[in-house]
Amino acid sequence: MLSQLLGAMTNLLATNDRFDQLRGATLPRPRKDQEGPTAIERMEAAFWDALVEKPYSKITVGEIAQRAHVNKNAFYYHYSGLEELATQAIDNTLPLEIARLLLLGGQLDSGLLESLTNNPDILKRSNRVRLIAGKHGSRELSSLLKSRILCAWFDIFGIDESCLDRETMMSVKFALGGLLELLGDEELFRDDESLPHVILGSKTMEVAATTIVTSLRRIAKSRASPPWDARGAAHEA
Repeated sequence: MLSQLLGAMTNLLATNDRFDQLRGATLPRPRKDQEGPTAIERMEAAFWDALVEKPYSKITVGEIAQRAHVNKNAFYYHYSGLEELATQAIDNTLPLEIARLLLLGGQLDSGLLESLTNNPDILKRSNRVRLIAGKHGSRELSSLLKSRILCAWFDIFGIDESCLDRETMMSVKFALGGLLELLGDEELFRDDESLPHVILGSKTMEVAATTIVTSLRRIAKSRASPPWDARGAAHEA
């Protein structure tokens, strides 16, 4: 079901004149089935569960180990500290489809919007993004999230940070900061609206997303590099 929804998202991006440059984005491979969660998966889940209950600054390695049913030696075997766990947890919850979702403000019809809103995996991942942007996050986590989103966007457009001039980078970061500020605003979700619904049904989000897409599209087209051409997305009609 998720692959069908994301395929529809990709088709929308590919056929919409404003977003035709995104058609080359790929989805991550699904994980192989396992009998049960690994220690790493349990520790990542413990991190997110703890972040629901308390600020990041109050979470400890001991608490994560206890929640994940591992000892501290096992924790430090996999991670140098809580920051590395947080980094991996964010990396694993933010595949390309979530970064792409942020660029689709106001661009889906009600049927596909409803399907995304009711998709358990999308909801779980997007709620975790909200946790980072919300009151239990931190400046460090927000900075990490922004960095990962930017890297995903650059990959979608086939460019890298060095391609952007200072003014364009400021514009993209400002728009991204606005998006995350809104996602961290609990008032927007007071009626239990999901993140996909807020993002994709909001005209404010659409303006921010359009600013980002327009800026990155301009850079990608100006480069006309082989990676961009290989995505088949930089051709004029």
